[in-house]
Parts: sequence; C-alpha cells; structure tokens
Amino acid sequence: MLFVGALALEALPGALSSGADLVCIDLEDAVPPGRKEESRDAVLAALSGLALPPGMQLVARVNEIGTPEGDEDVRALSRSPGALGALMLPKVNAATAITRAIELSAAAPFELYPIIETCEGLEQCAAIARASPRLKALVFGGFDLSTALGCEMAWEPLLYARSRVVHAAAGAGVECLDSPYPVIDDLAGLRESCARAKALGMTGKAAKHASQVKAIVESFTPTAGEIERARRIVAAFEEDPTRPLVFEGKLIERPAIRRLARIAAFEPER
Repeated sequence: MLFVGALALEALPGALSSGADLVCIDLEDAVPPGRKEESRDAVLAALSGLALPPGMQLVARVNEIGTPEGDEDVRALSRSPGALGALMLPKVNAATAITRAIELSAAAPFELYPIIETCEGLEQCAAIARASPRLKALVFGGFDLSTALGCEMAWEPLLYARSRVVHAAAGAGVECLDSPYPVIDDLAGLRESCARAKALGMTGKAAKHASQVKAIVESFTPTAGEIERARRIVAAFEEDPTRPLVFEGKLIERPAIRRLARIAAFEPER
C-alpha cells in the first residue's frame, strides 16, 4: 500500500504505475489543519474520470471519524466516489467509529481499513475487526502507537502490539497490514522488516515512497517454488485426509494444510 499526499497529487500517476496493490490518498497526516478543505476539493477533482490499473484499489485516508473534518471527508467522498473503493480510518478507538463511517458513507459501499494506532484502539481491536463485513483489513499504526505507548518505534518494543493486531485480524478473517518502514534507502532493512511481519501473520505493508513497493510486493508474494510445494502437499493430503501426512520427512498437521491451501490457490502473474 503506497501513500500519496492529497496536496501532492502530481505524484498520483506514478503511484498508480508503481505496482502497489493499494494506493492511498492521504487527507490526514499529509495535510496541515488550515488546508483540509483545499485537499478535499483536490481529491474530488482527481477522482473524476480516473482509471486504475487492473487489480489495484484506490483508498483515501480521511481525518478522524467524529471530528468535523473527518465526517465531512467521508460525506464528500461518498457523494462523488469515482474510482475510490475504500476508506482508511485513522485513530479508531472503538467499533462505533466503523458504524459511524458506514452511516456517513451510505451513498457508497466503501471497504474500510481502520488503523490501530492508539492505546484504546489496541485494547478494542478484536471488536473493531468484527464490526462490519465491509472491513477489509486492520492496519497497524506503529508510529502513533509507539508514541502513545511511550516506547521506541522498533520491532521488539512493538512486538506485543503487533501480535495483538494480527490476532484480532485473524479472528475476524480479515487481512493485516504493517506500518511503513521509515528508512527509505535501506532496502535490506525493509526486506527484513517485511519478513518479520510476514512470519508474524501480516499479509502486507504500507510504504511512503514508491522505491519501497517492489521489495514489499516481492516479500509478501509467494514464490513459484513455494506455490508448487504447497500444491504438492495439498494434493497429497486430499488423496487420503484420514492418514497422517509426512512430506519431505516432516509431519504436516491439518492447520498447516489450511494455510498451505491459500498459497496453493495463488496464481502468479504471467
């Protein structure tokens, strides 16, 4: 997921051609308080007639639901959604914020991406994840959450919080996206961060710079070898599901089969 500032929409064409699965126009952090209406008008103008690459979803991060700016963001975008398919909701503290966003966007059936980035949101993240069938993924907001917790923006201090958000997303059957890696020119560090997030159960990662997209996509996309191995294991299991399955000397338990079935079903791009 690649962010583009609502006041920097000259970067939108490049973002749309970046290879990201999601492009998120940011009306919140990227816009200073005195320019919210200006940014809203700019986004509405950009949405008119905008065409997206196949398979890409366009998202808008609105201001906090329940504030005048956030509520007006949702109302305005709902009246003229254009190519917009989803809303990202910052600082979600309770499931009621999801309900409120749905009420405000009654004219447009947006998918929803709440960000878990406050102490209260972390406490309530399981209920937030189950608040609506329109909820597509939880987004882990590591920058704001580390500030709220008074901890370093690093892997170990935030491991408990990340795990809790992954747990909530898995329990609700939705995706879980990690926060951006902050060092733009450290691709090795980015790949390590992606590998850790993937191992924890996250299914994607946000980026603030297009140069990070390729590494993120490669990190979270199953390789051809992983897909082939998963298909062989699933096929062997389906031949006789009543017997223990040993593959390459390792016992494969039924829960692992369910995870491998998702990989086996993945169709790589030709």
